[in-house]
Amino acid sequence: MSTDFPQNEEISTVNKWNQARRLEFIDFRLGTDGRINRRDLVDFFSISIPQASLDLSKYHQLVMDSDPPRKNLTYDRHLKVYIRTDDFKPLFPKICAPESYLNDLLAYAQGDLVKSRNFFGFIPNVGVAAFNPPRRNIDSNVLFNLLEAIRTHKAVHVTYLSETSVKPTDHLIAPHGLAFDGMRWHVRAYCYDHHAFRDYVLSRVVRCAVPEIPAPNDRFPDPIGNGFREVGTSGRDDTEWNELVDLVIKANPELPEAARRAIEHDYGMVENGTVVYPCRRALLSYALDWLRLSKADAALNPEQRPIVLDNEAEVFRRLAGGH
Repeated sequence: MSTDFPQNEEISTVNKWNQARRLEFIDFRLGTDGRINRRDLVDFFSISIPQASLDLSKYHQLVMDSDPPRKNLTYDRHLKVYIRTDDFKPLFPKICAPESYLNDLLAYAQGDLVKSRNFFGFIPNVGVAAFNPPRRNIDSNVLFNLLEAIRTHKAVHVTYLSETSVKPTDHLIAPHGLAFDGMRWHVRAYCYDHHAFRDYVLSRVVRCAVPEIPAPNDRFPDPIGNGFREVGTSGRDDTEWNELVDLVIKANPELPEAARRAIEHDYGMVENGTVVYPCRRALLSYALDWLRLSKADAALNPEQRPIVLDNEAEVFRRLAGGH
């Protein structure tokens, strides 16, 4: 008899995944709150008290079996909670990493943290001083069709609102990736109308057809020769996208020494006072603007421009298309 329910092996896999998630929850609460009890697990995951006890026992066994062995938690009979011990070291470093915690805290403060990811117990007061841009109006059908086109390497017709045209314009594109510039999401695509790879701001794509046509190579009159030129339109053909440029960043030497040392500590700069951020060449202009490292930012005073490029000549040469 056929059935739509998962077989035993599949159920076991699901249960293992669910327990792994609960173990991450225990790790997170111990690290950030310093305590956890069975009721925390029961309320968040809608499990039974016995299952919560099993999860806490499993967590304790894992840390005891780790190298080197440690306790991580101990039960306080007076408070009736498990308390973080002095030898605590996360079982799941990425879950408990400061960057992950602060990213989730920011998302929570802005109302963007979904319930299934909200592991917080104690939440400190949070203030956000950065400019919070309006939510981009991205049509879900546009996004889903573009993702399908990327996945299957198909060409799609899009209607796009450009800053250089009063009316929306239609383009045939072959998308292959998404990019975030610090403020907005773009789709990276080959444009058959412009015969080049371009970025399109997702929130400005008014319509996107259902992808149906396998994306062909582009063939067009050669602007230099007398014949035709044929170019590939897939992600592997996008030279600017695939080429990485190292941004070698250092503290602005015009800052006082104390300020430079603080900046070096902020960015985790190594002994020679630099840190390297690889960036796709196609996204260089966005990165330089975001970090205030563009040529236009050179006139800013050092306090407004605390970091500078140690390899500025190379970066601007690569930005202009050189090697």
